[in-house]
Amino acid sequence: MNFQKIREQLIPDDHCPRIIGREYMLSSAVLIPLILNQKEPKGCPSILFQKRAPHIRQGGEICFPGGRFDKEKDQSFLMTALRETSEEIGIQTSHIDVLGSTGTLVTPMNILVQPYLGVLQIQDISELKANREEVEALFTIPLSWFAENPPTQFKVPIRAHPYSEDPLTGEVEYHFPTDVMKLPERYHHPWEGDSRHRIWAYSTTHGVLWGITAQILRDTLPLLLNNE
Repeated sequence: MNFQKIREQLIPDDHCPRIIGREYMLSSAVLIPLILNQKEPKGCPSILFQKRAPHIRQGGEICFPGGRFDKEKDQSFLMTALRETSEEIGIQTSHIDVLGSTGTLVTPMNILVQPYLGVLQIQDISELKANREEVEALFTIPLSWFAENPPTQFKVPIRAHPYSEDPLTGEVEYHFPTDVMKLPERYHHPWEGDSRHRIWAYSTTHGVLWGITAQILRDTLPLLLNNE
């Protein structure tokens, strides 16, 4: 794996684009952790994933280590990714070789994610210690597996709701008073755009890897697979 060539194709941390409306989004950062696997051909790396603890938000789902940007603790999104990774999988940040950022993801749910690609300077996953308050399990999947197992793609509609109705009381709450503002009739009721949101899913032996994690992974895989 030519990590230097990969590093040259990634985005330096101080070159993140200005995102309009970023202050209203839930901002977060994740690390895509690579572990060199000497058992694989050409030293092909494996990708580390974690399964979220069952009692926390989105419990049981597969994801990369990372979390919400904390302006009290973090001076950059990279610091968020490193801090959260250290807390969640029990590795010192000095043992993470960050190659760079793969880009910026803005989801339809108004979530902004800044992913970073990094190599864990360890010999084996047994050197890590998962924080059981947040992580149920850690596991790796060889990069070669993803080369042979493409994801399934789904397309779901995104609908804007100008109001919502309580199913028990029937009380209506208006979020966007389209009728009062005298907007066209089509906006007085829930409406959809012309395009649909794409969701990718990988079916692995550890469970289904989908959503934001799968989208980031799918975007990063060509870079890794083309620089072996």
